[in-house]
Amino acid sequence: MEAFYTQKLLQKNHQSDEHFEGPFSFVAVKGKLRNHKERKRMNPLTHFRKIRILPLLSLGAIFALVTAAHAQNLYVSANVPGGNHAIFEYTPTGTQSTYATGLDNPRGLAFDSIGNLFATTAHNADDIDLGKVLKFNPRNHVNTVGSAAHFFFEGLAIDIAGNAYVMANDDRSPTGASTIFKFTPNGDRIVFGSIPGQGWGLAFDSTGNLYAAEGGINFGGERAIYKFAPDGTRTVFAGPSEFAEGEYPIGLAFDSSSGNLYVSIETFTDPGADSIVYFTPMGAKSIFAIGLTTPRGLAFDSFGNLFVAEAITNGPILKFTGGVQSTFASSPGRPEFLTFGPPR
Repeated sequence: MEAFYTQKLLQKNHQSDEHFEGPFSFVAVKGKLRNHKERKRMNPLTHFRKIRILPLLSLGAIFALVTAAHAQNLYVSANVPGGNHAIFEYTPTGTQSTYATGLDNPRGLAFDSIGNLFATTAHNADDIDLGKVLKFNPRNHVNTVGSAAHFFFEGLAIDIAGNAYVMANDDRSPTGASTIFKFTPNGDRIVFGSIPGQGWGLAFDSTGNLYAAEGGINFGGERAIYKFAPDGTRTVFAGPSEFAEGEYPIGLAFDSSSGNLYVSIETFTDPGADSIVYFTPMGAKSIFAIGLTTPRGLAFDSFGNLFVAEAITNGPILKFTGGVQSTFASSPGRPEFLTFGPPR
């Protein structure tokens, strides 16, 4: 008889667990728990198992599960004539809306694992730059994570711990040397590394190495892509020999299928002669697209399509599907960098 009741209890518990099939929702899980608590007769085994499930669902895991079930929107930083610089949001069908406006030279964009959108800006007054990192929380409230005087902020990348890494160009440096700052969630600013010339894009690979593009157009610097280990050790991933004279690496993005690093290349002087290349994890280079004009920000969507911002007035957002190019949308002003994230 005892074995019979034990079997019934397990069957009932299994039936209750079937309500949790499919993508998890934090609200739904809380609702299930609340409903169970309101019952006069509660299955103790079922209740115990659900209490054990909740602590395993971190906010990052919940965010990943929820956003994986929905198409993500594209976010674009843009410099709009008149100084009314903005971040625009695009649905998967290309419908545009304004997410944030009145910004100072917005550049790098990135989401963290719990849905906060980070953006770099750079204010210039009396020839002194003031770079800032802004954070828009999921309720769209904004605050300043950190700043640095005499630095113009460009590329931005977020690690799995929620630290923001920023490419900062020093307006006092005669060689255009750049610093990579690390801003912790507590607001601490740490010097993570540096590169000899003018820096642009940043991107993390799947193992936590940070890649930085150096395109020293303003000061005649080197043309290179550097790799930083998690401890800050710097090596050269792709040196000047990988780029023709007058070519400068700008934007960076990794695909998720092969771990290849895609790089937008600008000449700054020859419209229509710019390109996108990619490097395998071992450093072998291939040409992906040619005949572009000022390609800058790069971002992959969840389906593996590559999106590219051409930083010209009313520049197009290009979409590459299996290597086939199309125009996804046009951006008011001059689009700079891109990222994908949940609809706001």
